[in-house]
Amino acid sequence: MTIRHLLLGLIGACLAIGGAPSTAETSEAHAILYEIRSGSGTTPCFLFGTIHSDDRRVVELPEQVREAFAASPGLALEVVPDGPAIIKAMVTMAYTDGRLLRDTLPPDLYREATLALGDLGMSEEAFKDLKPWAVVTLLSAPPSDTGEFLDMLLYRNAVSDGKQIRGLETMAEQLAVFDDLAEPDQIALLRETLAAREHLPAILEGLITAYLERDMAGLKALSESYLAETDPGLAGLFRTVVIDSRNHRMVERMAPLIAQGGWFIAVGALHMSGELGVVELLRRKDYQVSAVF
Repeated sequence: MTIRHLLLGLIGACLAIGGAPSTAETSEAHAILYEIRSGSGTTPCFLFGTIHSDDRRVVELPEQVREAFAASPGLALEVVPDGPAIIKAMVTMAYTDGRLLRDTLPPDLYREATLALGDLGMSEEAFKDLKPWAVVTLLSAPPSDTGEFLDMLLYRNAVSDGKQIRGLETMAEQLAVFDDLAEPDQIALLRETLAAREHLPAILEGLITAYLERDMAGLKALSESYLAETDPGLAGLFRTVVIDSRNHRMVERMAPLIAQGGWFIAVGALHMSGELGVVELLRRKDYQVSAVF
């Protein structure tokens, strides 16, 4: 399994929880929506866990989430998926120094990547100047029925409703997680991705199933089991750079939004729990964080 597979559960859209009933006191082991209070009398904010999917089970938000979103005058996402951000992503994914993908990869790996990208309908002309990590993202992307992943759906709804919109990170910061990888690590990640590609649908379904059940322990266990099967160095990098350091950064950038009050904040589900998760980090800053759904 590859680290990029886990990132599918971190970067991107909100996942609706479709089958579990709401209770007066929602257990944090089965919570994906939290209320954040600052203690200063401002309107509370909501924190919503996310996962990358346009599955119909995902985009049909439950009532509690719909009400929280509708009542919030502002939406904060990990990154705002607007035009400039998309252009930044496209530029960052490609070499700008004249190198080509075939110059970077061993011949056998280039042939394998070419065949896999061809299965996605991409010609060599379309991917010839991509970096190895960019190929990983293309090969790891979940299949799409509509192309309307929930982060984009929330973003467009927020624009339509006239909500304020903020990003907790810039696109450059998110892409740096991959773009700063040493070239040998990018190549190793691509090789692992190609080897595990046939298992991707089962991996995604496992993550979605755990999430639909709001089984946070199960979701965490799945992520840990995938990490245990990948390269130890890449696994350590994932934990430190992709999760822990980003948790601290996002919590710092939530502070002014919480002070303002009323924001609907959506972050990846695997950022939520644990001693270094967003919920615990917010509590360490003396915010009152309570499970809602």
